Amino acid sequence: MPVTKYLLPLIAIAPILAGCGTYVPEIQEFPADAAGGQQLVVAIIQNVTCEIRDAVNDLYGSRPHLFLDTWGVQMTLNLTIEEKSAINPTAGWTPNAIFSLAGGVDVSSDATRIDIINSYHTIKEIRALNSCNPQARPGGAFLLASDLKLKEWLFDSVNVVDTKQANYTGDTKSGPLGQNVISHEVKFLVTSSGNLTPGWKLSRVISVNPTGTFLSAERDRTHDLTIILGPTDDSGTKPAQVSTDAALSSQIGVAVTNGIRRAIQP
Repeated sequence: MPVTKYLLPLIAIAPILAGCGTYVPEIQEFPADAAGGQQLVVAIIQNVTCEIRDAVNDLYGSRPHLFLDTWGVQMTLNLTIEEKSAINPTAGWTPNAIFSLAGGVDVSSDATRIDIINSYHTIKEIRALNSCNPQARPGGAFLLASDLKLKEWLFDSVNVVDTKQANYTGDTKSGPLGQNVISHEVKFLVTSSGNLTPGWKLSRVISVNPTGTFLSAERDRTHDLTIILGPTDDSGTKPAQVSTDAALSSQIGVAVTNGIRRAIQP
């Protein structure tokens, strides 16, 4: 059949054109090599660490002590990269004015990469590091931004305590009702996509790819940063159970949200 004759070559080249989504995605953007991915991760961690150092040290300012003295900061960075591609070659056969036949094939692929980094510092350790040199911060877009609004949120939280609207000084290191934590989450979702739709009219009665999208590709980047401030345990060096529970709850929420988003996307 003529339709089959012209569809087969398109089906054969589909895997070549739709390479996006058939291999583990790269962290870095195109064009770049593996070293570029390493540099990007280092730059993000450096910038986030500087954000925490600057926020905490600016918060203390001239105040020698705060309820944060015996607290710690847990940072979780979640980088999710998803690449998708689809090929939909079609062909039409119209031998006469009263009969026509159309056919097509859908081929799609989807690959997702999830990388997570956790780090923990006590407030005492962060204060000893002092603020960062602004010139040393990498800067850039998204999680490389010079202001992730953590300092603003910490000042708001301290003002709540100063005005006695909340009490973070109670002993809530253990027990089912321990709730003394402060959290800050920043999420960036970036999507880029493109498509290609060539068409051929091989004769008066045969056309290839007259409708639809022949090749499409999409790359989604979800950069999620969660910062949890909470009490340390009795050793003063590790997070208390309430802090660990808050961090775990946040990560479960991130995973569920990202999973639902990917499930409902076309």
